[in-house]
Amino acid sequence: MILRSLIVAKLATSALLLAASVHAHDPSLHEDTAPPKAKAKPVNCEQLADNDHYSNNMGDPDIKALKAQCDAEMKADAEPVPSTGS
Repeated sequence: MILRSLIVAKLATSALLLAASVHAHDPSLHEDTAPPKAKAKPVNCEQLADNDHYSNNMGDPDIKALKAQCDAEMKADAEPVPSTGS
């Protein structure tokens, strides 16, 4: 009987020590730490408006020119067309 109690006590102690050595941690530590992908350069006004998928770096001369072109088109579309009279 004493031997059985000792075995149970040893097993319980082993289980407690094993459980104490397990630590929970942040799952994001397992994610890849690769840098984010570079966004593509927009080539039309629709893409320029999509900031999630396309770059909007105004330091880039191509994107700056596209923005100016798109703004001019939007302004032209917003102006009312003059009527030609009768």
